[in-house]
Amino acid sequence: MRFLKIAGVIVAVLFLSITQCFAELSQDLVERAEKGDCNAQSYLGHVYLAGKGVGQDFSKARYWYQRVIEQPGADAKIIAHANLVLGILYNSGKGGEQSYTTAVQCFQHAAEQGYTDAHINIGLMYAKGLGVKKDYQKALYWWRLAEEKGHPTAAEYVKELKERMSQG
Repeated sequence: MRFLKIAGVIVAVLFLSITQCFAELSQDLVERAEKGDCNAQSYLGHVYLAGKGVGQDFSKARYWYQRVIEQPGADAKIIAHANLVLGILYNSGKGGEQSYTTAVQCFQHAAEQGYTDAHINIGLMYAKGLGVKKDYQKALYWWRLAEEKGHPTAAEYVKELKERMSQG
């Protein structure tokens, strides 16, 4: 019984130490992000998007991802990822205004870096006419591109759209 009490105290001390360390790390992370570290900005965007260690906050996620894409000299892949997430947030309206036009622009920037999820999203925007004029040919173009690059669901989108187009 005494062993269980000691083990419980050790676990509690370790938990408090880890929590305090995370809080300090978080403050350091925020400071780095505020000073323009695009890796820290992207990580904070992810933390707030997923609610990992903090309350989920889409407006803060949007804020940090926006900072990433405005950061001069940021890595192209980090910017592409930030654009993909921002496109999703603008498309859904989570964390601020909903803007299909801005979502399409964000997806296009991410697609330029080869993000196949961005290709899928652009295709969806064209298929539904959100932020762009409805255009099945353009939707098909983007989904075929994603299919060629190996996106796991692109072939199904292509198939369904071809069937829809053949029906009139």
